[in-house]
Amino acid sequence: MITGTIVASANPLDHVVAHDIFKIGSITVNNHMIMLTVVAVIMLVVFPIVTRRRQMVPTGVRNFFEAICVYFRDEVARPMLHDQTDRFIGLIWTFFFFILFCNLLGMVPIGSILFLASAGKLKEIGGTPTGNIYVTGALASLMFIMIHVSGIWQNMYLEHHHGKPWPQAVVKGFFLYWYKLVPPIGGVIGYILFPLLFLLEFLGVASKSFALAVRLFANMLAGHTVLAIMLFFIALPTSYGMGLFVAGASVVGSVALSGLELFVAFLQAYIFTLLATVFIGMSVHQEH
Repeated sequence: MITGTIVASANPLDHVVAHDIFKIGSITVNNHMIMLTVVAVIMLVVFPIVTRRRQMVPTGVRNFFEAICVYFRDEVARPMLHDQTDRFIGLIWTFFFFILFCNLLGMVPIGSILFLASAGKLKEIGGTPTGNIYVTGALASLMFIMIHVSGIWQNMYLEHHHGKPWPQAVVKGFFLYWYKLVPPIGGVIGYILFPLLFLLEFLGVASKSFALAVRLFANMLAGHTVLAIMLFFIALPTSYGMGLFVAGASVVGSVALSGLELFVAFLQAYIFTLLATVFIGMSVHQEH
């Protein structure tokens, strides 16, 4: 996301954080919102095209996407979700590819190709949406809701499967899910400690989702910030010989760091999806 317009700013972080681009009524649209829309459009266009033609032996781009999907289904989701894999695999695939595309699109130098001038200051349209805590927080919040909704629905379904009518199964399944959050402790001590243990367990579940948001945000923001600072050295006023040396070292370092950022883009999408799958598995299989 760091572009040739780095020289236009005295602060390299100007090319990392979100920028307001325009307004639609009372709604302010920033560059990260634009990039989220671009990612959504890309996914809506790419995946129908990739899955349109089905072959026994996939080739090209379809082989790339299918290999990832099969890996997540068989090696990530199935060991955690067991018989519930097919219910959640679509959600897992969607989260992974959405985060991955956000991470990768942030490395495309859109800002050096397309930018808007406002009050004499360049504003980059490009950027990494997952470098915004509001974006990662929204993703983690959605996953937090899905974790609990999935666990509650599983308990409702089991109660109905065991012979209870749906109204009774819904009520009992809802409260049974929250009751199972607390490790079983017998006797009077268990009843006394139940409220405190329930609070601790609920905070633990909430902290897991919070960690998902912070981990993704921090890694993407830190990497692009370091890359921005490294490129900023090119514009530093130095003597001619020293300037060539600093600029050359900055370019070489930036290329190497960009390769590392490419790896991190895949890694962070994988970690977010893996942990989300683990948490869903713990929710729908509370007996384990």
